[in-house]
Amino acid sequence: MSLLTFSVKAQDSLSLFKTINNQYNIERNFKTNYYYNPAAMSGYSSISFSEFNVGYHDKNDKTYRQQLGSGDKGLTVEAKSFQKLKPNRYVWGNANYQNLTLKNLIRAENLDYERIAPYISSDSVGGDLKLERYEFSGGYLQKLKRWTFAGQISYLAQLGYRSRDPRLRSTTSDLRISAGVNYNVFREYEVGVFGEFNKYTQNSSIYFQSLLGRPFVYQMTGFGYSNNIFNGGTNPVTSFEEFGVKGGLQISNKQGKDFYLQATVGSSNNIKSYSDVTSYYDISDLENRTFEIEGAKFFDFNEKHRVGLLANYNASKKTGSEYGYSLNTVSMTQIFKRKTYRRENYVTTIKGFYQYNQDKFSITATPFYGYEEIKERRLYPNAGQKFEYSYFGINADYKQEIKENQALSFQPYFSKRVVNKSINALASTGNAAVDVWVLQDYIFQASDITTVGASLRYDLKLEKLPAFFVSAEYQSQKIQKKNNNFVGASIGITF
Repeated sequence: MSLLTFSVKAQDSLSLFKTINNQYNIERNFKTNYYYNPAAMSGYSSISFSEFNVGYHDKNDKTYRQQLGSGDKGLTVEAKSFQKLKPNRYVWGNANYQNLTLKNLIRAENLDYERIAPYISSDSVGGDLKLERYEFSGGYLQKLKRWTFAGQISYLAQLGYRSRDPRLRSTTSDLRISAGVNYNVFREYEVGVFGEFNKYTQNSSIYFQSLLGRPFVYQMTGFGYSNNIFNGGTNPVTSFEEFGVKGGLQISNKQGKDFYLQATVGSSNNIKSYSDVTSYYDISDLENRTFEIEGAKFFDFNEKHRVGLLANYNASKKTGSEYGYSLNTVSMTQIFKRKTYRRENYVTTIKGFYQYNQDKFSITATPFYGYEEIKERRLYPNAGQKFEYSYFGINADYKQEIKENQALSFQPYFSKRVVNKSINALASTGNAAVDVWVLQDYIFQASDITTVGASLRYDLKLEKLPAFFVSAEYQSQKIQKKNNNFVGASIGITF
């Protein structure tokens, strides 16, 4: 999301327009996955730059998934920097703080829904949720003759809480350590290998102050079904612990400016535990296997025209297992572990890139088309659903130098999701309210979505003062004949 922003960056002899054009390089965003390899960061920018930003946004959804809420609003503070210390040495870093309100969050009493679903804690009351998010990352790159070595560490922590029943308090910790090595095999051709280790934890507790009208808390297992043994509870506590690894191979020429090809494979395992104050019980296990391959090729026609094509294929398979316990003894005993859930997601994306550069303006367009297939199923009892989507749209960017000390940036965009096929084999759970929720969630996922929006930014550099800018963004998203809206405004400085 675009945010109200203050920016600070290192300036050099480039004009304001050329500096802005480099710092907010569209091609860099176009091939974001290329920089997943830390050793590829030497081609991130030809000059150093830093930013400091403060922002505010407000997103209001009229049509939404209940477990994700009806939007969010709040403040963001961010500082980030990319520094070219020497021709063979680079450092970069980022620090981010967000203070948000998640609106009307119902049916999910945990954070990071997409990561832990379907094994969430759920109730029918919910409400607004306060969220604080802290993120830090830093990387270092060193070149030694034909070799390039790089590493990066990032850490994300969240605190979500609610001041009225159900009084949720949820904390998360997400640590990622990645490293990459590139070797210059011939001229500007490089081969690289990279990998990542990830450790994630989440602890969530729900408390009730009122003794009357307390909602029932379910430990969900998918499609509205839940774990009968661990449902309810006076003050239920759940925890998630995940370990993941990912590795990849990359081949590129001219630091990805000519072409690159890369493939990654990943694996993670997320275990959910439940506490009844005296003991912890493992109640579910979610395994995730991923595979991704991406390639891009770019062409230059004189110094003004640049064309590119990118293709990406991403596959993920989540397999969930549930633990069964015996209630015939004083202390519960685990008697089985069985696979009961599977979600498969396959996405193919093709993107085009065209950029026209002049001394005082640039125009960039990135059209795209994507096809996605989602298959989701659970056993004991049987239920499932399937979706096939097509995506298409275009992002545009126009930057214009008004005067030597003034620049204007305009970024309109359009996208559409078309549902090619939607099939469900939903079954009644015996709870009418839960059945309505599951059906509403299916209908949302089976709906076309049209998104249009634009952002406008104005930069000004006054003598002996840092450059500053103002910007604004508006987005409208149409779902089921209703509009979801997003607004943001920006003001900042760059130097």
